[in-house]
Amino acid sequence: MLRSMTTYARVEYAEDAWSSVLELKSVNGRFCDIHTRLPRWMNPIEDRIKKLVYEKMIRGRIDLSIQHEGDDAKRPVFKPDMDLGRSYLKTVKSLAEGLDLENTMDLPTLLCSLKDVITVQEQGPDTEKAWERIRSQLEELLDKAVKMSITEGVTLAKDLESRLSRIEKWVEDISKRTGEHLDKAQQELKERIQSILKDVPVDGGRLAQESAILADKLDITEEIVRSLSHIEQFRKFFSKEEAIGRKMDFLLQELFREVNTMASKSSDSVISFLVVEIKCELEKMREQVQNVV
Repeated sequence: MLRSMTTYARVEYAEDAWSSVLELKSVNGRFCDIHTRLPRWMNPIEDRIKKLVYEKMIRGRIDLSIQHEGDDAKRPVFKPDMDLGRSYLKTVKSLAEGLDLENTMDLPTLLCSLKDVITVQEQGPDTEKAWERIRSQLEELLDKAVKMSITEGVTLAKDLESRLSRIEKWVEDISKRTGEHLDKAQQELKERIQSILKDVPVDGGRLAQESAILADKLDITEEIVRSLSHIEQFRKFFSKEEAIGRKMDFLLQELFREVNTMASKSSDSVISFLVVEIKCELEKMREQVQNVV
């Protein structure tokens, strides 16, 4: 079945001191391009989060946001650098003694203002324990996103099948028209030769040879057969479980080439009109296929 790269899902979770909101948005893209917005304490498990997203989503430009609140949420932790503080203090005392400033110094305030003596770090939950919770929530989020992409894929499949059926009918119409067009072209060739030669007898063998050359130049049987084969192959994609967006796009390009060749070989106005109709539908199909996983 087809899956659309355009999807959205949101999951809210609250239990005990744990509260989180997960949100995923995806649009079409050539590859699986994952962008995350996570609390800083989740950085150690970001690769695991991205791997899980990739396994489910496969392709697309994906934005994942995870917000977390609770008693175990990130909080500031102040850490002193004792060695640096001792070094600062020794230097400050030397300055105070040398400048006779001992009675005016507020050492605690001074030390706190000195760079890097006290650093602030964010401390959050244990990442390994948190991963177990996050994983189940993320799987639920991804299941919702995949479900929506499948629903969108059903709509895409109906549209593509409808357009494909029209193209198939037009190719069959071209096939029927080919014989009539060839007969007409050969008759016009015969009349043109007779009008040029007028009273001079026409060499039947040479006329047959020219007719055969013309028939070979106008013959689009191979293109019609290959086009119908591509159409049949394209239909088989609708039942595939794998990612087939790129294969669909490639097959449509091949079909476009076959149709172009038909147009270049034929001078018939009816066939030219049908070729234009087919190319318009193929362009619309290619636009739709860009959104297929």
